[in-house]
Amino acid sequence: MSWQASKALTLAAEADYVQDRLYSYSSPGHVEGGALYGGYQLTPAMAVALRLEYLADVGGFTRRHQYLKEGTFTVDYKLASDFLMRGEFRRDQSNQHYFLTNASGVFDSSQQTIGLGLVWWFGQKQGVW
Repeated sequence: MSWQASKALTLAAEADYVQDRLYSYSSPGHVEGGALYGGYQLTPAMAVALRLEYLADVGGFTRRHQYLKEGTFTVDYKLASDFLMRGEFRRDQSNQHYFLTNASGVFDSSQQTIGLGLVWWFGQKQGVW
């Protein structure tokens, strides 16, 4: 679900439920979760966004029972009409030691990542994507 609250502010929410089986005769595992998104256009060239996610993994995709939380802060800067620079800071948290560390065989219950990217698009599309 998304809502364009104003010309500059976009809000969105998401809910998920997925069930799967390792084999056709296996008991099902499932994951359920949701996310909240908010984005704000500060200037024609600059925007910020925040995403918060929660996932309850009950023997689903990771094959272990865990509860995961994530938060991401994003800054976009439009260098040209078809060229964007994006920076992100993300923090993941689990109630289990799940994330790799720099020590072999050692896992941690959280991780932080920073990303920087360049996006270039081309084509005939004009206006808002």
